[in-house]
Amino acid sequence: MIDNEDDIESWFSEHDIPEGSIAVRVHCLNDGNSAQLEDFMSRAIPTCYISENDLAARMNETGLSASELIQNKVPDPGSVMAGDFGEVLTLFFLGSERTEPLTKLRKWRFKQDRTKAAPHSDVIILHKAHDDRPSTDDFVICAESKLKSTASPFSPIEKSLAGYKADKTGRLARTLVWLKEKAIDNENSDAIAFVSRFTDDLLETSFEKKFRAVAVIDLAFLDDELLKELDLPTQSDEFEVVVLGIGDLKNLYEQSYDKAVEEVSDGQST
Repeated sequence: MIDNEDDIESWFSEHDIPEGSIAVRVHCLNDGNSAQLEDFMSRAIPTCYISENDLAARMNETGLSASELIQNKVPDPGSVMAGDFGEVLTLFFLGSERTEPLTKLRKWRFKQDRTKAAPHSDVIILHKAHDDRPSTDDFVICAESKLKSTASPFSPIEKSLAGYKADKTGRLARTLVWLKEKAIDNENSDAIAFVSRFTDDLLETSFEKKFRAVAVIDLAFLDDELLKELDLPTQSDEFEVVVLGIGDLKNLYEQSYDKAVEEVSDGQST
């Protein structure tokens, strides 16, 4: 676990939404926590693209520095970097809201091309109530994440809702199978067995599926996005729209990636 991983939710406060807004849950990053979030993300980002063990092995094999290897993994500034940042933030924010032990899958490690978005569902978080047996208390959190940091016609809440519908109607199942295949290629037996619980091995015991549509929006555009008329599905623990407002968002995600590359040699946790 990375330091402060459980504290992220506390860095955000509920937003006083304008009259006429759509009925969604909105949290805004506190002014005093921007540097804290940037520091956290700069430490979390490298672990999302390569494990500590694999990074050390590649350093030994190539003679390259950790910084050079991470630079070769992360996207360039632009839409893919923005999207990846939103997904990584969503992974850790949603995880910080839960009290159960969680496995946050760093699916960006399986990218085939650093200049493109990772395939399938954006964010997957798994909870297994017991190590030795399946339980109806097991669950998957599946989230679609969209980010808006600059002025444009793009509607991140609407697009995240479209992604949620795709996740619910088959993409989540395909993603879990893909993650099992990647675990077989890249992980140990424990990791393979863990993901298999949610694919084809133990499905005689049902598990919960919790879907989230998440929009990460610069504060300059937040209220305008909340006032757009959208047809929202019924919300519950099974499905919820979550909006995160962050000031100077473009600068924050670019600085987070810059620091991730520059400071990775200090060591990371898997």
